[in-house]
Amino acid sequence: MNRDEHVSLNTADTGAVGIGRTPLVPIIVPLQGRRCRLWLKLEGLNVFGSLKARTAHALLQAAERSRQLEQGGAVVESTSGNLGIALAGICRARGYSCTLVVDENTPQTSRLLMRAAGAALVTASARDGGNPVEARLNLVRRFLAEHPDAVWTNQYGSGANPRVHREWTGPELADDFDGVPPDAVAVPVSTGGTFAGLSAFFREWSPSTTMIAVDAVGSAATGGRAAPRSAKIPGFGSGRESDFLSSADWGRRVVLHDLEVAEACRVLAASVGLTLGGSAAAAVLGAIAVAIEDPGLSEIAVICPDMGEKYLDLIWSRSSEPTAIRSSMTEALACLRLARSASCRDAEFMPGARSCGIPY
Repeated sequence: MNRDEHVSLNTADTGAVGIGRTPLVPIIVPLQGRRCRLWLKLEGLNVFGSLKARTAHALLQAAERSRQLEQGGAVVESTSGNLGIALAGICRARGYSCTLVVDENTPQTSRLLMRAAGAALVTASARDGGNPVEARLNLVRRFLAEHPDAVWTNQYGSGANPRVHREWTGPELADDFDGVPPDAVAVPVSTGGTFAGLSAFFREWSPSTTMIAVDAVGSAATGGRAAPRSAKIPGFGSGRESDFLSSADWGRRVVLHDLEVAEACRVLAASVGLTLGGSAAAAVLGAIAVAIEDPGLSEIAVICPDMGEKYLDLIWSRSSEPTAIRSSMTEALACLRLARSASCRDAEFMPGARSCGIPY
């Protein structure tokens, strides 16, 4: 690989300060006759509020290095929320104009944050064709036809997306564990870039670590059939199959209903006091579901892309619907209800793991 293709993070880079080195927070989940420990990688504590800060930095860096994007240039991207917030913030810091194509499912709070960072928003609707992501991409192509000098950062196809997680997020996670690999890593899937990059890293660093892909019912991201999702969790799953993934990338795959994920959000807040975003709660629930079936998994890293504040009107205001939850997830949710936070000074703290960075 050409050296210029590698992702780098100079903390003096405009818009990059505060990205990375997110805390790893342990919670203990009792299972039948045993327990497992989930290590929550709280990516919502990045600047711009999500894991997508890493992706946005890498996408812009790739466009700059290829000379596609020059001073004063224009950027366009399709986003369900988090990438757009980060991209808008970094573009403003670096002097680029930014147009973001969102859809009717994009949370109002996310839209406000994008506009506050100076982005122009275009909203796709069903009349723009296909499911929400296809409708957004149709508008991106139309925008590029009308503005040929604009640069599409293309989170769905740019190699910078998985590369940043192979070269940055993965090594950071290994450093969090002081070189002692977890038994498994659970990652929610949307574009698939995060999962593909982390899977590539762990194949080299710790092939025995089980990679758990967590997708949504009605999502095509990991090869399922795209279908309408009336209670869709933003940023979780996708209406298009990932360009980055194949079934060889995961050891286990869990597919969750959006209502199961919404319930996991509420249960997490009640049991351990963490208000996480939907994709983060999905990864937690998926990790527990796999751990119940596999007694060899006792230490599991869980990638939590963001916190839950942006989704209060979408997830937290909905009433619980127990009849919508499958029996297999009922057991996992019951275990999650009994979870407790684990102090970093706990005598049971995993040998080799670093301090979580949050006082208890």
